Order: sequence, then structure tokens, then C-alpha cells
Amino acid sequence: MNHATRTVKLKQRLLLQLALFHYWQANLKIEHNRQTYQRIADTEQQLGSVLFSEEATEKRGRKFKFYVFLSNLLGFTFVTQLMMKAKERRIEHYLAASAQIPEGAGEQAAALLQQERELIASLKERRLDFVGAIILGMNDALVEITGSVAGFTLSMSNTKIIAVAGLITGVAASLSMAASEFMAERSEGNMKKATTAAIYTGASYLLTVILLVLPFFALPATEYMLALLFTVLIAVFVIFIFSFYMAVAKEISFRQRFWEMVIVSLGVAALTFFIGFIVKNYIGISA
Repeated sequence: MNHATRTVKLKQRLLLQLALFHYWQANLKIEHNRQTYQRIADTEQQLGSVLFSEEATEKRGRKFKFYVFLSNLLGFTFVTQLMMKAKERRIEHYLAASAQIPEGAGEQAAALLQQERELIASLKERRLDFVGAIILGMNDALVEITGSVAGFTLSMSNTKIIAVAGLITGVAASLSMAASEFMAERSEGNMKKATTAAIYTGASYLLTVILLVLPFFALPATEYMLALLFTVLIAVFVIFIFSFYMAVAKEISFRQRFWEMVIVSLGVAALTFFIGFIVKNYIGISA
């Protein structure tokens, strides 16, 4: 990519983010977030002035609509952090390749980016307040249900029986997890938060269960090993997606969280698969 193209793309990126900041500043419900996005927008305008001499007008095209939709789906904090990371990379490449940047512009840009990071970190989003409940439900489902269906696979050797057993186990466990989260929050005095946290925990558990047992419902009765393979792949995919989301929204290590969850989930699955093998071949119990 030549310098002229890089410059155009960086300008478009800054204008797109500025339009989104103004949109959130006008439409979010919490006053703190509206004020924060106004300050972020002001900082973004200063950043544009440091990097480019001429001013440009923000445009609200297809990309703008896409990112608004994405923020409604995944949260404005996630989208803001995602775009921030992309912008930082573009600015770094732009400054490294440009010979026309005024002296001290790089330092000014770095200071403004740091200011933006601090402002973004102060955003308050309701769904992120319950991310702990979501993690609790999803992690437990990944470990328990992947392990359960792995153990059922050899001992039952029938996809439909395994699917029903896994689903019943998952529904019961999701209700138990939701009730436990509700009681835990109430015992800590979080009366208003208890119900919502329980719903997030139970729903994330149940959704993960449905994804994990789906291959056993979809495949023929004799294809239980193939179904288990698809379940493992789905588990890894779910871990990847959620780890990426957390890495962006909460600025935590993607690799560490991803590999921790993969090792624990697949380790338990391997252990229960071995237990199922023993139950079937040495104890003589099978469906």
C-alpha cells in the first residue's frame, strides 16, 4: 500500500469513528457515556488536526450503518475498542511512512491516543457488568457438557440417546447454575443485580449446551464419533469467539484466556471419554 492510499484510508477511518462517537453521544441513555463520547470526539478532532492540515466532513455511509448495527449486537464498548486497535495500527504505519509530518506530531498523536484509551476505559456498559455471569455459565457448560457427551459417546454409542442425555443434563445444570448465581448475588446484598445475573448465567449455559449437543441431533445414530468431533470443534470455536470478544472489550490477553479454556475443556472431555471406554469395555455397561 502506497503512502497516498494509506493517508486516504486513515482519514476515512478517523471520520468514520468521529461520526460514530457523535452518534453514541447523541443516542446513549447514560449521561456519563454521552459526556465521555463527546470528550472522545473532541480528542479525535484534535488527532485529525495533528495528523492532517486540511479539515474534512464526516460521512455516514454503509460502514457507519454496519458499525451501528454491530454496536447494537455486541455493545458500543466492544466496537469502540475494536476500531481503536485498528486506528492505532494505521496511525503507526502512517507516521512511519510519512516524510511530511510536522516535528512533534508523533508525540502529540501518541498523547491523544492515550487520552482516548483512558476515556474509553471509563465507559459504563450494562452488558459488561454481567460478563462475569456469562463467563461462569459458558465456562461451566463447555467443561461439563463437552465432558458429559464425550463420556456418553462410547458408553451409549447412539447419537440420539447421547443428544437427549446431554440436553437433559444441560437443562438441569443451567437451572442449577442460574439459581446458584441468584443466591450468590442476594447473599452479597446485590438485590437488583441478582435476577439479571441469574438470567445471564442460565441463558449463556443453555445456549452453549444447545450448540454442543446439536451435532448428535443432526447426525445419524451410528455416527457418534463424528458427532463428538463436531462437538469438540464447536467448543473450540465458541471459546475462540468469546476469548476474542473479551480480549477486545476488556483488554485482556487473548492467547492466555483461549488456551486456558481449551486445555481445561478438552482435558475434561478426554478424561471422561476414557471413563466411558472403561465403563463399556471393562464394567460392561452400555446403552
